[in-house]
Amino acid sequence: MNTTFFAPAEQADTTIVSEQHLSIKREVFITAMLQAVPDFMMVLNEQRQIIAVNTRLLEAYGITDPSRIIGLRQGEVVGCIHSNEGPGGCGTSEHCSVCGAVLTLLASQQSGEQVEGECRLSIARNGGTALDFEVTATPLDVNGTPLTILVLKDIGPDKRRQVLERTFFHDILNTVGGISGIAEMLADSEDLTPESEAEYKQLIVSLSENLAEEIAQQRRLLSAEKNEYVPEMKDTDLAEVLQEVCSLYGNHIRTPDRLIRLEDVPACHVTTDRAMLRRIIGNMVLNALEATHVGGTVTVTYVVGSNDVCIKVTNVGEIPQDVQLGIFKRSFSTKSKTGRGIGTYSMKLFGERYLDCTVGFKSAQGETTFFITHPLPA
Repeated sequence: MNTTFFAPAEQADTTIVSEQHLSIKREVFITAMLQAVPDFMMVLNEQRQIIAVNTRLLEAYGITDPSRIIGLRQGEVVGCIHSNEGPGGCGTSEHCSVCGAVLTLLASQQSGEQVEGECRLSIARNGGTALDFEVTATPLDVNGTPLTILVLKDIGPDKRRQVLERTFFHDILNTVGGISGIAEMLADSEDLTPESEAEYKQLIVSLSENLAEEIAQQRRLLSAEKNEYVPEMKDTDLAEVLQEVCSLYGNHIRTPDRLIRLEDVPACHVTTDRAMLRRIIGNMVLNALEATHVGGTVTVTYVVGSNDVCIKVTNVGEIPQDVQLGIFKRSFSTKSKTGRGIGTYSMKLFGERYLDCTVGFKSAQGETTFFITHPLPA
């Protein structure tokens, strides 16, 4: 028996799979149904292996010989980057434990009922992208053999609009919270020096301008269709951006009594969409602050390499392994645990899709660091 991190790894003998495939071909109603459904449709055996698919799926993946995919599992056909990580293929890796397609399929097999869910599959095709599906698993009995019909409906465009809207309100509230925090300090502090008071007032003006810029940028994003948004790439002083972010979140109303330490950094300029980069780093900082206990400190810095610069935001504490598997997924939220929510998904979406950056995190040895690696001008 093969070991597995999640779903059973066992697969049916190739002879049995071939017999199951032929039995489905003889079922006129099932064959007609396969061709009538406009979404991706598969018929799977008890071992989650494909024994039939519809033309829609074959055409989408340029498969001219359907026999090539008989016996494979759904993640292996659509190209999920985790499908070969487990000891038994699709469904058996650690990442499969948070895969909506696998979870929906198993739930249907176990309950004997139709189950619906959603999944987001990361695939290597086209340089790396993600597919969003509504998943429906329906039990099917053919001559005493239990099977499952799995339908994958593309909901990527709808999900993308939803996340843009959610990100907009998330980020706008972040900026408003910073302004509110500074305004509270001005109202409550009676011993401010004239210099400090002038500094805080100027900061409110700057943050208000940032807020207007955020709204304008969101309007551009929402008007863009699919992946056609063109960032406004300009020469940007990176140290200046970090200072703005730290000023914004240093007195945020949602994270009182935490400190931000901005480390000394060398001069560095990047060609980037300034508002978008500030939004990404801002989400990293606020998430780190929310994951930090009162009195704790979040460290912000960057390291300049030969071809890129890596911006890092670090806080004390590790993210549990099961939570790490879901970070950067669109519908994933850990607000009840570490404070990482919609901001993590938007960081990766905007950073990698629009700025040609790499966004990631490391959580070990008592601390967590989120980072964005930005290319330097050629």
